[in-house]
Amino acid sequence: MERNEAEIITQKVVALLKKERNNRHITKLYVSQETGLSRTAITLIENNQNSPTLRTLLMIANCIGVDLKEIIAQAEQL
Repeated sequence: MERNEAEIITQKVVALLKKERNNRHITKLYVSQETGLSRTAITLIENNQNSPTLRTLLMIANCIGVDLKEIIAQAEQL
């Protein structure tokens, strides 16, 4: 997998996590409180201004109640 391809998949994963967060009416403040990430960090990630680590993606996915493996699989299909 090339670096550019990995970045594109990461952006798709972030978009899907954001969509799930919004669909479940979970605020960035709640995610911040539950994960220990700052609200600003979450905003930067969701706006593709900061590239999250796998650990960060796992924490966000767990917080909003989704399986990161399923989100990644969806992202690869888009």
